[in-house]
Amino acid sequence: MKRPDSAPPAVITEKEMPSRETYLSTTDSSVFKVPQCLVRARGENLLEVCEDVLDEISRIDTPCVIVAIAGPYRTGKSYLMNRLADAQTGFAIGDTIQSTTKGIWVWCRDHPEQKDTVLILLDTEGIGDVEKGDSNHDNRIFTLATLLSSVLVYNMKGAFDQEAVNKLSFVSEMSKNIKFGGRCDEENLLLQSVLPGFVLALRDFSLKLMKDGRKITPDEYFEESLESKTDKSVSFNKPRECIRKFFQQDKRRCFAFPPPGDIDILENLECLTFEDLSKRFQTVAAMIVSYIYSQKPKQLQVSKPVNGPMFATLTRKYVDALARGAVPDVDDAFASAAKIENERVKDECMDMFRLRIEDVDLPLPSSSLDKHFTEARCSALEYMSTNVVQDVASLIEKHALMEMDLFRQQFQRQNEEEIEKHCTNVLLGLASFSNLQAGLQNKGYEVIGGHRKFKQDVDMVRQEYEQALRNYEQREIGLVWKSFAKQLGPKETKILDKDDELSKEEKKREKEENEISMKRMKIELDKANQNALHKQMKELDEQQKKLNTELRRRDKEHEDKVTALQDKIASLESNKEVQKKMLDQITSLLEEDKREKKKANKKLEEKHRREREKREELEQKERERKGGFVINRVLNALWNN
Repeated sequence: MKRPDSAPPAVITEKEMPSRETYLSTTDSSVFKVPQCLVRARGENLLEVCEDVLDEISRIDTPCVIVAIAGPYRTGKSYLMNRLADAQTGFAIGDTIQSTTKGIWVWCRDHPEQKDTVLILLDTEGIGDVEKGDSNHDNRIFTLATLLSSVLVYNMKGAFDQEAVNKLSFVSEMSKNIKFGGRCDEENLLLQSVLPGFVLALRDFSLKLMKDGRKITPDEYFEESLESKTDKSVSFNKPRECIRKFFQQDKRRCFAFPPPGDIDILENLECLTFEDLSKRFQTVAAMIVSYIYSQKPKQLQVSKPVNGPMFATLTRKYVDALARGAVPDVDDAFASAAKIENERVKDECMDMFRLRIEDVDLPLPSSSLDKHFTEARCSALEYMSTNVVQDVASLIEKHALMEMDLFRQQFQRQNEEEIEKHCTNVLLGLASFSNLQAGLQNKGYEVIGGHRKFKQDVDMVRQEYEQALRNYEQREIGLVWKSFAKQLGPKETKILDKDDELSKEEKKREKEENEISMKRMKIELDKANQNALHKQMKELDEQQKKLNTELRRRDKEHEDKVTALQDKIASLESNKEVQKKMLDQITSLLEEDKREKKKANKKLEEKHRREREKREELEQKERERKGGFVINRVLNALWNN
């Protein structure tokens, strides 16, 4: 059966979004087997994406927990990442004073604890490499790792003292290196809502965690180290303040690792099994692995989890900005990722809708087809509503609805054509039709009393025809009968003229009644078609009202989630003046979002109105075309056999 053409999907370049047919299993992808270079530096530390690797990641169609590790070079970052990968080897581990990792390397693994989730591990090159001697490059790598990850591990050796804090000076500059909410300044406190959890990994930590005679936890040690001192300078307080400001307290953790063993063990870490290391080291390593495994996938604020295609888009947007010397714009990157993901979700939604509709064997009574359409529509929209990302004003969902309406119109037209063929086949297959056909061909009705016999035989054909098609509405089967009856008119006139049993007055009255009957049949069919169209439009309007109610509910739910998140961030700030600034910024962003939604809704409603008017016009022309349609197969059967 020929299927109706569908509206062409929005154009998305191959580098932006993979075809649904290209999604690979983890066993097919090299990025799941060994670490690959994701971002490299060429020339004068100019960052660029390794497209073949990112293309593989873009084929991951499941949520991703993204863990990045940063910190001074030669502090054991790669070894820790291998532990997270549950592998003895993988990321390169150096045993000299030279930095081993360059750029950002990636290794994807099936998440060991979360079903249908991928663990993306990002190992970054060490900060403070003397051979590199480029602090700006360090800042770019750290910024990129921070923006891409859901958990950022900062790995360092020894105590978290002033020297260690000084090495985190780029955190102080972070607000100037990231644009979010239309702002790029130190007062942009809303960055907390998009930055990852912060894990401090202290390697070869040998201090006793004691204060005022009591034992404290590594987390307490970390938090106390972040406290500002009124008697200290800005250079002392600012880095600490920035860490507190940009990384939420409930997402800050610290793990203090004792040395894994003596010097021989340190020099041969890659060759030794985990069990060869000190028990205390094993305990802390197991704790940090367990904590990171428990973290949820990265999200675009409070929207759906980030998957492979979304991660690929974010990576390209951020690297492109950094390579141009620009400030990465989180809003722009999120919008791009959401747009591409939403097109993918919409295409999948439409595929579900089409497959379910096209599974129907035509012809089908319009009432049954309408029920099938409604069920397919609801099922597809339910999938879309749970997978769409930041759909401002529900534009993607409304575009999908317009495509569904167009597809429905095309499929209904095809069903009507199949109904006509079916009705014609039923008519031609009736025994009463064969009797009528024989009487006309051998002129058996052109005798005295022949007209009465002709009328009886025609009535018999109609009764059998309507009985055989009783599951269909009268308007659906009436078109074929009307065309058939219309073509019988000249033959009936000839039979009347030959029937001497009737007087002239009776013949005249019969002809007038035939004309009236044909006109009545046309009026009834037109009225039935008009009523059916009005009924369909009413049902569509009712469905649209229900949908709009659901869309408003989800919009409100999304706004509440955003507000709750921002209020939570603001509540963590003890300074009332700063808290008020944050709340004012939140209010401003939400009001701007509402204005954008209102504009987008108005534009789409106007487009929908024009499409509807056009559709009604096409429906009217189609009815007019079919009103004058002659069923050639019936005529050939009657007059030419």
